[in-house]
Amino acid sequence: MKIGLMMPNYARWFRDDGVWDTCLKAKEIGFDALSFVDHVVITRAHYAGMGNGYMEQYMAMAYVAAVTNAQGWKPVFTQTVNVIPYRPAVLQAKMTATLDSLSGGRLMIGAGSGYQEKEFEALGLDITKRGAQTREYVETMRELWKNQVASFHGEFTDFSDMTISVRPTTQPYPPILYGSHGARPRQDIANMYQGNIQSPNHKDPASVKKYQEDIADLERRWKEAGRQGRPYQMSLNMVHLTTDKAEAGETITKGVVPAGQEFNGQQPERMAEGEERVYMSNYNVTHVDDYVDKLRQQEELGMDMAIIWLPCYNFRGMNNKQMQLHQMDLVAEHVLPKLSKDSSIVEMDFEGKLYRPWGGDDLRANDKPIRTGMTMDTTA
Repeated sequence: MKIGLMMPNYARWFRDDGVWDTCLKAKEIGFDALSFVDHVVITRAHYAGMGNGYMEQYMAMAYVAAVTNAQGWKPVFTQTVNVIPYRPAVLQAKMTATLDSLSGGRLMIGAGSGYQEKEFEALGLDITKRGAQTREYVETMRELWKNQVASFHGEFTDFSDMTISVRPTTQPYPPILYGSHGARPRQDIANMYQGNIQSPNHKDPASVKKYQEDIADLERRWKEAGRQGRPYQMSLNMVHLTTDKAEAGETITKGVVPAGQEFNGQQPERMAEGEERVYMSNYNVTHVDDYVDKLRQQEELGMDMAIIWLPCYNFRGMNNKQMQLHQMDLVAEHVLPKLSKDSSIVEMDFEGKLYRPWGGDDLRANDKPIRTGMTMDTTA
């Protein structure tokens, strides 16, 4: 199983040296992928729970791609998740093709349909059409990626004989995973995506059983749709690591509950008109050995990539950046050495044919020394 790191593109400190130092440590540790999270506009209440420095996702990814290029390594760039309806399909096709080209063909889109009602409203979007819009936008982007000149006629996008001019480096196009639950999303994945994003709760047997049932259903639909191989599986794991067993079991909560509302740990499917969705970030303080067990179980369940979301809040004398780097050190020292190194070549099904989306290389095989000016600094 390959291991990725959630980048704190939602945090105000993640700029300049904060980006460089985080990426450099991620290179030293050996992460296979860097993941990003997506929100465009949020309410004042959500500001505390969702991050106080949200950058536009694709611009942040392009900047980090430049940093990693300068540092001489080629991680996969992905998202958990990219809310597809937030950006017009044609523009998004060009943005993704540009990013894939700038990163040397290392993009894997982690797609989602979104859930924040007020964000949809502020962007002039109808949240009730998010599923249909996501499907059509992805279809539109694939046409623009695959063809030098393309046409598309749909409910949300309509054009004839046009080109975005820039083509993705990844062929036939960047892989797309979809994060959602239910029979309809699983059918969508079987029909048009390269895999899915789903995270079982390893300590809850019912959650693990439900995950296994969902994957079995997805693989059945996958075969019925004439797909090759199996759907690529990616998980997202939010965790606060500790080496102190006395600390394990605590929950650190960041966020704001709007006045007049309660939060019992569960998000409703849809908010009533006029109500504001509660957003709370819960980090479970987990002993490193327990976290190793969790990742091992995910690997046994067939997970291909696990994205680790580490905390970067002020904590016991550490500022945000120090906390991020400290948690990464715990991963390097106490987690990754206890997991098997995955150097396998990735293959995915694209419309009934198997491809190796990142050139068939081990993801870290082409790492180089840090680039400084026109020379290579081999002492870094």
